[in-house]
Parts: sequence; structure tokens; C-alpha cells
Amino acid sequence: MRIRILLAAMAVALTPGSGAQAANALGEINIVLYGNIVDFTCVAEGSDSDKSVTLGTWPTKQLSTTGSRTQAMPFTLKLTGCPPGAASVTFSGKVDPRDPELLALNDASQASNVAVEIRDRDKTRLPLQQASQDVVVDAQGNAVLDFYANYIATANNPQPGRADADATFMINYN
Repeated sequence: MRIRILLAAMAVALTPGSGAQAANALGEINIVLYGNIVDFTCVAEGSDSDKSVTLGTWPTKQLSTTGSRTQAMPFTLKLTGCPPGAASVTFSGKVDPRDPELLALNDASQASNVAVEIRDRDKTRLPLQQASQDVVVDAQGNAVLDFYANYIATANNPQPGRADADATFMINYN
């Protein structure tokens, strides 16, 4: 039973003060296009671009009621080549139908009423599509992000079976 993390080949530069304001009269089209050109971007260290995180084997009684959790298992993503500043990541994947903050099990899984919860470095829930806490990029352009993942019951009496999930992450830097 594992959660597999796949690297999305994207990076987002966050720039303060890039808001657009319409200064044209009613009926005129006003389109503002903006962005940044950078000569380097963060990449996941080779072993972290296709990572497997083992979540363990748990009895259904550990997850017998809605909201029950297994032990949170740590995992790390190491980024290299980052621009000066800070970096974070945003996880995405198949959303659990009962709780859109959670990662649903993939189609090959047989377990039911269970999802995967991703947690930030302080073990608070990190909802899908929300950026993690920023970490400072060191002078060599490296950043290490710590996370946790665990199973969580999404309904009473989960059914046993294989319980795998797949997540993708996007690197954000600012």
C-alpha cells in the first residue's frame, strides 16, 4: 500500500503586484498578459520525481469510524536548481468524492471508504490544490520539503484490500 508521487513539469513564479486593472471605457476589450522569464527553475531530485511512499498495512479496526486515521508516514521532496527565495509544492490527483481535500484511491485499489490525507511539515492537513508551507531555498538553489501521508476513513466500516493512490505535485517558487 503506497502513495505514488509524480512530478508535474510545471513551475509557477509568484510575483507581488501583478494584478490587472481595467482602464478602458465600457465595451472596449482590455487584456493584460504578464509573467516572468527565468533562466532556471526548480526540479525534483532524480529519486523524488517518481517517488513511492509506503503507508503500511493496517487492520480495518484502525479505521472503523469516519475520520479515523492511521499513523502519518513521513516523506521528503528535494528540489534543486531553484531561484533565490522560497519554494512550495501543490499536490493534485483524483479527488475523494466525500472530501475534496483528500486523495482518492486509484482504480486498481479494492479497499473502500478510505482515502489518503497529505499533511504539511507541521502535520496539519494539506488539502489538494493548496500550496504547502514555503521553505527557504539555500545559496546553492536547494530546498527540502517535508510531508506526511496517512490513510483516513471517509465512512464507517471500510472494506479491506489494496489501497493505493497517485498524486502529482507542481513546484511553486517566489
